[in-house]
Amino acid sequence: MRELLESISLSRGALLIAALSVGIAFLTSRLPIYLRWLIVVIVPFILAYCLYWSPVWLGSDDVSQYSGWAVLAVGTWFLAGAIPSTVTLLILQKRHAK
Repeated sequence: MRELLESISLSRGALLIAALSVGIAFLTSRLPIYLRWLIVVIVPFILAYCLYWSPVWLGSDDVSQYSGWAVLAVGTWFLAGAIPSTVTLLILQKRHAK
């Protein structure tokens, strides 16, 4: 499992986080509006953080290497999840308003 997580590239991780975030945006589209927007911001960050650090949590010895790239990878993956889930939420709000 650790080898699989270590092999995830920046672009594959971004696609994974985006897909999961959009799916969660669909699932939470009926919640109160303030909760939906909170989820759109928090969930992609949590997913990106957990995906990035999971090889270290599973015993990888490259902690210093992971620390050096954390801001770039987690930030990129967060944006890759937050932007599509925000767009999805906006589209769903317009559909529910009709």
